[in-house]
Amino acid sequence: MFSPESLARAKALDKQFKLEAKVRNKDSKLRTKQSTLRDKYDLSFFIEKDYPRLMKILQCVDNGKRLAESEVAWLHLDGDEYFTEKLKIRYHNNEAEFYVSEFKKRNDPWLAVNASSHYRKCGKSQVADVMLSDISLSNLKNTKLKSAIYTTQGGVKRDLKKFDDALILGEKAHNITKKDFRPCTLLGAVHMETGDYELGQKWYALAIKNGFSERAMDSELRSIFMRAKKSDKEALRVHLLKIDPKRYSWAKHKIGSGKKR
Repeated sequence: MFSPESLARAKALDKQFKLEAKVRNKDSKLRTKQSTLRDKYDLSFFIEKDYPRLMKILQCVDNGKRLAESEVAWLHLDGDEYFTEKLKIRYHNNEAEFYVSEFKKRNDPWLAVNASSHYRKCGKSQVADVMLSDISLSNLKNTKLKSAIYTTQGGVKRDLKKFDDALILGEKAHNITKKDFRPCTLLGAVHMETGDYELGQKWYALAIKNGFSERAMDSELRSIFMRAKKSDKEALRVHLLKIDPKRYSWAKHKIGSGKKR
Protein backbone atom coordinates (compact mmCIF):
# COMPACT_ATOMS: atom_id res chain seq x y z
CA MET A 1 0.00 0.00 0.00
CA PHE A 2 1.17 3.52 -0.80
CA SER A 3 1.32 6.00 2.01
CA PRO A 4 -0.75 9.18 1.77
CA GLU A 5 2.50 11.10 1.39
CA SER A 6 3.60 8.94 -1.59
CA LEU A 7 0.23 9.35 -3.28
CA ALA A 8 0.39 13.10 -2.77
CA ARG A 9 3.88 13.26 -4.30
CA ALA A 10 2.76 11.08 -7.23
CA LYS A 11 -0.23 13.33 -7.89
CA ALA A 12 1.97 16.43 -7.68
CA LEU A 13 4.47 14.94 -10.16
CA ASP A 14 1.67 13.92 -12.52
CA LYS A 15 0.25 17.42 -12.37
CA GLN A 16 3.69 18.89 -13.06
CA PHE A 17 4.27 16.55 -16.03
CA LYS A 18 0.89 17.47 -17.51
CA LEU A 19 1.59 21.17 -17.04
CA GLU A 20 5.01 20.87 -18.70
CA ALA A 21 3.49 18.87 -21.56
CA LYS A 22 0.86 21.58 -21.99
CA VAL A 23 3.55 24.29 -22.09
CA ARG A 24 5.60 22.27 -24.62
CA ASN A 25 2.51 21.78 -26.77
CA LYS A 26 1.71 25.49 -26.58
CA ASP A 27 5.30 26.39 -27.51
CA SER A 28 5.22 23.93 -30.40
CA LYS A 29 1.98 25.42 -31.74
CA LEU A 30 3.42 28.92 -31.40
CA ARG A 31 6.59 27.94 -33.29
CA THR A 32 4.49 26.31 -36.00
CA LYS A 33 2.30 29.40 -36.28
CA GLN A 34 5.33 31.68 -36.45
CA SER A 35 7.00 29.45 -39.03
CA THR A 36 3.85 29.52 -41.19
CA LEU A 37 3.70 33.29 -40.90
CA ARG A 38 7.34 33.69 -41.90
CA ASP A 39 6.87 31.36 -44.88
CA LYS A 40 3.86 33.40 -45.95
CA TYR A 41 6.04 36.50 -46.31
CA ASP A 42 9.17 34.77 -47.69
CA LEU A 43 11.08 35.13 -44.42
CA SER A 44 11.93 31.51 -43.69
CA PHE A 45 15.69 32.18 -43.52
CA PHE A 46 17.59 32.34 -40.20
CA ILE A 47 16.78 35.44 -38.16
CA GLU A 48 18.54 36.13 -34.90
CA LYS A 49 18.51 39.43 -33.02
CA ASP A 50 15.57 41.00 -34.90
CA TYR A 51 13.27 38.00 -34.46
CA PRO A 52 10.93 39.35 -31.70
CA ARG A 53 10.53 42.71 -33.40
CA LEU A 54 9.95 41.17 -36.81
CA MET A 55 7.37 38.69 -35.53
CA LYS A 56 5.46 41.53 -33.88
CA ILE A 57 5.44 43.38 -37.21
CA LEU A 58 4.33 40.31 -39.17
CA GLN A 59 1.48 39.59 -36.77
CA CYS A 60 0.35 43.21 -36.92
CA VAL A 61 0.43 43.41 -40.72
CA ASP A 62 -1.14 39.97 -41.18
CA ASN A 63 -4.04 41.00 -38.94
CA GLY A 64 -4.73 43.98 -41.18
CA LYS A 65 -3.46 46.55 -38.68
CA ARG A 66 -1.34 49.60 -39.39
CA LEU A 67 2.29 49.76 -38.33
CA ALA A 68 3.73 52.51 -36.16
CA GLU A 69 5.81 55.05 -38.06
CA SER A 70 8.94 53.85 -36.24
CA GLU A 71 8.38 50.29 -37.50
CA VAL A 72 7.85 51.47 -41.09
CA ALA A 73 11.06 53.50 -40.86
CA TRP A 74 12.92 50.47 -39.50
CA LEU A 75 11.72 48.29 -42.38
CA HIS A 76 12.96 50.86 -44.87
CA LEU A 77 16.36 51.24 -43.18
CA ASP A 78 17.90 48.74 -40.74
CA GLY A 79 15.28 46.06 -41.39
CA ASP A 80 15.14 46.40 -45.17
CA GLU A 81 16.29 42.79 -45.70
CA TYR A 82 13.02 41.68 -44.11
CA PHE A 83 10.82 44.01 -46.17
CA THR A 84 10.05 41.39 -48.81
CA GLU A 85 7.78 41.97 -51.78
CA LYS A 86 4.95 40.02 -50.16
CA LEU A 87 5.27 42.00 -46.94
CA LYS A 88 5.29 45.28 -48.87
CA ILE A 89 2.13 44.28 -50.73
CA ARG A 90 0.27 43.46 -47.52
CA TYR A 91 1.53 46.61 -45.81
CA HIS A 92 0.43 48.86 -48.70
CA ASN A 93 -2.93 47.09 -48.91
CA ASN A 94 -3.54 47.78 -45.21
CA GLU A 95 -2.58 51.43 -45.67
CA ALA A 96 -4.85 51.78 -48.70
CA GLU A 97 -7.81 50.35 -46.82
CA PHE A 98 -7.18 52.70 -43.90
CA TYR A 99 -7.15 55.78 -46.15
CA VAL A 100 -10.25 54.61 -48.02
CA SER A 101 -12.06 54.23 -44.71
CA GLU A 102 -11.00 57.74 -43.67
CA PHE A 103 -11.97 59.13 -47.08
CA LYS A 104 -15.48 57.72 -46.70
CA LYS A 105 -15.80 59.32 -43.26
CA ARG A 106 -14.32 62.73 -44.04
CA ASN A 107 -14.74 63.06 -47.83
CA ASP A 108 -11.30 64.65 -48.08
CA PRO A 109 -9.86 64.03 -51.58
CA TRP A 110 -6.30 64.10 -50.20
CA LEU A 111 -7.13 60.82 -48.45
CA ALA A 112 -8.17 59.33 -51.80
CA VAL A 113 -4.81 60.41 -53.24
CA ASN A 114 -3.02 58.68 -50.36
CA ALA A 115 -5.13 55.55 -50.76
CA SER A 116 -4.44 55.45 -54.49
CA SER A 117 -0.71 55.74 -53.94
CA HIS A 118 -0.80 52.64 -51.71
CA TYR A 119 -3.17 50.76 -54.02
CA ARG A 120 -0.68 51.25 -56.86
CA LYS A 121 2.07 49.72 -54.73
CA CYS A 122 0.06 46.60 -53.92
CA GLY A 123 -1.07 45.87 -57.48
CA LYS A 124 -4.58 47.30 -57.18
CA SER A 125 -4.42 50.18 -59.64
CA GLN A 126 -7.85 49.29 -61.03
CA VAL A 127 -9.39 49.90 -57.60
CA ALA A 128 -7.62 53.27 -57.40
CA ASP A 129 -8.83 54.16 -60.90
CA VAL A 130 -12.47 53.60 -59.98
CA MET A 131 -12.16 55.57 -56.74
CA LEU A 132 -10.44 58.56 -58.36
CA SER A 133 -12.91 58.59 -61.27
CA ASP A 134 -15.73 59.18 -58.78
CA ILE A 135 -14.19 62.40 -57.48
CA SER A 136 -15.69 65.55 -59.01
CA LEU A 137 -12.99 68.10 -59.81
CA SER A 138 -15.23 70.82 -61.22
CA ASN A 139 -15.70 72.58 -57.87
CA LEU A 140 -12.19 72.08 -56.53
CA LYS A 141 -10.41 75.41 -56.05
CA ASN A 142 -7.23 74.01 -54.52
CA THR A 143 -4.92 73.75 -57.55
CA LYS A 144 -2.34 71.69 -55.65
CA LEU A 145 -4.99 69.12 -54.76
CA LYS A 146 -6.40 69.08 -58.29
CA SER A 147 -2.92 68.56 -59.71
CA ALA A 148 -2.25 65.76 -57.23
CA ILE A 149 -5.45 63.97 -58.30
CA TYR A 150 -4.62 64.35 -62.00
CA THR A 151 -1.06 63.15 -61.40
CA THR A 152 -2.09 60.23 -59.23
CA GLN A 153 -4.74 59.08 -61.68
CA GLY A 154 -2.24 59.55 -64.49
CA GLY A 155 0.07 57.18 -62.65
CA VAL A 156 -2.79 54.72 -62.30
CA LYS A 157 -3.50 54.91 -66.04
CA ARG A 158 0.19 54.32 -66.66
CA ASP A 159 0.04 51.16 -64.52
CA LEU A 160 -2.94 50.00 -66.57
CA LYS A 161 -1.06 50.68 -69.84
CA LYS A 162 -3.55 53.39 -70.80
CA PHE A 163 -0.74 55.68 -71.89
CA ASP A 164 -2.80 58.23 -73.85
CA ASP A 165 -4.99 58.84 -70.81
CA ALA A 166 -1.89 59.08 -68.60
CA LEU A 167 -0.39 61.76 -70.86
CA ILE A 168 -3.59 63.80 -70.92
CA LEU A 169 -3.84 63.72 -67.12
CA GLY A 170 -0.16 64.51 -66.67
CA GLU A 171 -0.41 67.52 -68.98
CA LYS A 172 -3.51 68.76 -67.13
CA ALA A 173 -1.61 68.54 -63.86
CA HIS A 174 1.42 70.31 -65.28
CA ASN A 175 -0.67 73.12 -66.76
CA ILE A 176 -2.05 74.08 -63.35
CA THR A 177 1.14 73.51 -61.31
CA LYS A 178 4.04 74.43 -63.58
CA LYS A 179 6.63 74.28 -60.79
CA ASP A 180 5.64 70.84 -59.45
CA PHE A 181 8.05 68.11 -60.54
CA ARG A 182 5.53 65.28 -60.07
CA PRO A 183 3.54 65.77 -63.29
CA CYS A 184 6.87 66.09 -65.11
CA THR A 185 8.13 62.75 -63.81
CA LEU A 186 4.85 61.12 -64.82
CA LEU A 187 5.12 62.52 -68.35
CA GLY A 188 8.79 61.62 -68.53
CA ALA A 189 8.13 58.04 -67.47
CA VAL A 190 5.23 57.54 -69.91
CA HIS A 191 7.21 58.90 -72.85
CA MET A 192 10.18 56.70 -71.95
CA GLU A 193 7.93 53.64 -71.72
CA THR A 194 6.30 54.38 -75.07
CA GLY A 195 9.63 54.86 -76.86
CA ASP A 196 9.75 58.65 -77.18
CA TYR A 197 13.06 58.89 -75.33
CA GLU A 198 13.98 62.44 -76.34
CA LEU A 199 10.70 63.88 -75.08
CA GLY A 200 10.91 61.69 -71.98
CA GLN A 201 14.36 63.10 -71.17
CA LYS A 202 13.08 66.65 -71.66
CA TRP A 203 10.32 66.09 -69.13
CA TYR A 204 12.77 64.55 -66.67
CA ALA A 205 15.10 67.53 -67.16
CA LEU A 206 12.21 69.87 -66.29
CA ALA A 207 11.39 67.69 -63.28
CA ILE A 208 14.96 68.10 -62.02
CA LYS A 209 14.74 71.86 -62.59
CA ASN A 210 11.60 71.82 -60.42
CA GLY A 211 13.21 69.89 -57.56
CA PHE A 212 13.38 66.22 -58.58
CA SER A 213 16.77 64.61 -57.92
CA GLU A 214 19.01 63.09 -60.59
CA ARG A 215 19.45 60.04 -58.38
CA ALA A 216 15.69 59.52 -58.24
CA MET A 217 15.46 59.97 -62.01
CA ASP A 218 18.16 57.36 -62.59
CA SER A 219 16.35 54.99 -60.26
CA GLU A 220 13.13 55.47 -62.26
CA LEU A 221 14.95 54.91 -65.54
CA ARG A 222 16.46 51.71 -64.22
CA SER A 223 13.04 50.51 -63.08
CA ILE A 224 11.56 51.30 -66.51
CA PHE A 225 14.44 49.48 -68.18
CA MET A 226 14.08 46.37 -66.01
CA ARG A 227 10.32 46.15 -66.63
CA ALA A 228 10.51 46.76 -70.38
CA LYS A 229 9.80 44.05 -72.93
CA LYS A 230 12.88 42.51 -74.49
CA SER A 231 12.37 44.32 -77.80
CA ASP A 232 11.94 47.71 -76.07
CA LYS A 233 14.78 47.07 -73.64
CA GLU A 234 17.37 46.91 -76.42
CA ALA A 235 16.36 50.31 -77.83
CA LEU A 236 16.34 51.89 -74.37
CA ARG A 237 19.72 50.36 -73.59
CA VAL A 238 21.23 51.95 -76.69
CA HIS A 239 19.67 55.32 -75.82
CA LEU A 240 20.92 55.34 -72.22
CA LEU A 241 24.46 54.23 -73.07
CA LYS A 242 24.62 56.91 -75.75
CA ILE A 243 23.77 59.54 -73.13
CA ASP A 244 26.29 58.38 -70.51
CA PRO A 245 27.85 54.88 -70.68
CA LYS A 246 29.39 55.22 -67.22
CA ARG A 247 26.33 56.55 -65.45
CA TYR A 248 24.08 53.94 -67.03
CA SER A 249 26.59 51.09 -67.00
CA TRP A 250 23.92 48.81 -65.48
CA ALA A 251 22.20 48.85 -68.89
CA LYS A 252 25.21 47.09 -70.46
CA HIS A 253 24.26 43.75 -68.95
CA LYS A 254 22.92 41.16 -71.31
CA ILE A 255 19.17 41.45 -71.75
CA GLY A 256 17.33 38.97 -69.57
CA SER A 257 20.40 38.19 -67.44
CA GLY A 258 19.36 40.28 -64.48
CA LYS A 259 18.00 38.61 -61.39
CA LYS A 260 14.33 38.94 -60.63
CA ARG A 261 13.68 41.25 -57.75
